[in-house]
Amino acid sequence: MFYRERFNTCVEKIRQTFGTSPLPEVTFATTCWERDWRQILLDPEYLRVRQIGNHGFPFAEKLLIINNVDDLSAVKRAAQKKIDEGIITRFVVADEIAEKMFSYFRLHRSHFQPSLESGVGADWLYYNALGPLAAVYSAKNPYLLYTTGDVWLEEPVSWIAKALLKMEKKEMYKVANLTWNKKYAEAKKEAYTREKNFYISRIGFSDQMFLVKKSDFCAPIYGEIREDTHHVPRGDVFEKRVLSYMKNHGWERMTYRHGFYTHA
Repeated sequence: MFYRERFNTCVEKIRQTFGTSPLPEVTFATTCWERDWRQILLDPEYLRVRQIGNHGFPFAEKLLIINNVDDLSAVKRAAQKKIDEGIITRFVVADEIAEKMFSYFRLHRSHFQPSLESGVGADWLYYNALGPLAAVYSAKNPYLLYTTGDVWLEEPVSWIAKALLKMEKKEMYKVANLTWNKKYAEAKKEAYTREKNFYISRIGFSDQMFLVKKSDFCAPIYGEIREDTHHVPRGDVFEKRVLSYMKNHGWERMTYRHGFYTHA
């Protein structure tokens, strides 16, 4: 009961923030794979509260991407239970849409090659990209908040409405996220300016969490690799491809200064 009342209070504040303007519809999406699906789908609080509820936002859709798992039937059963409980709206099996999706984005599995010092194989890079790409491709709403399965909020943070307001007003603000692992000084150092609740940066992107407009990201934008993005570890990963495009086209990132997410 306390959780529901707190959530309703957050939603009311959000609607007041937007006033008479319609509240943009946002899909929440996360990905599970073999090493984390049990925590995401079997822990009664993890997905419902820590991943979704603590954002305090009325998501129009809550989507689960099932990535590389050993027992797909067991994961589907667990995901269906979350649908029955009203915690998620639906799930998508990434492998089932991969061929069509990669064709749409003009990508091929062979494009994801690890660096020599990365310590991971090409399969790791492929599945690392498959999760967020499937979320971008499958989301039904104008905005998408994506988090990896090992990202959660330790406490409530009402930040999404503030980010949406800025993204609606300033065309080049294309990505928003919370500060990572309480590293506020690092987020500040990355930024070139500050605007009220956010640090603004031209040099950062993380696939751990991103709030984006679907129309910007559901497009063949992932084929650009810049020399100055090679600091991103493990090769030509999804994260490097997004960052390269952002730099090439002047896109900017907003990092919320008053709240954080935890990444395991």
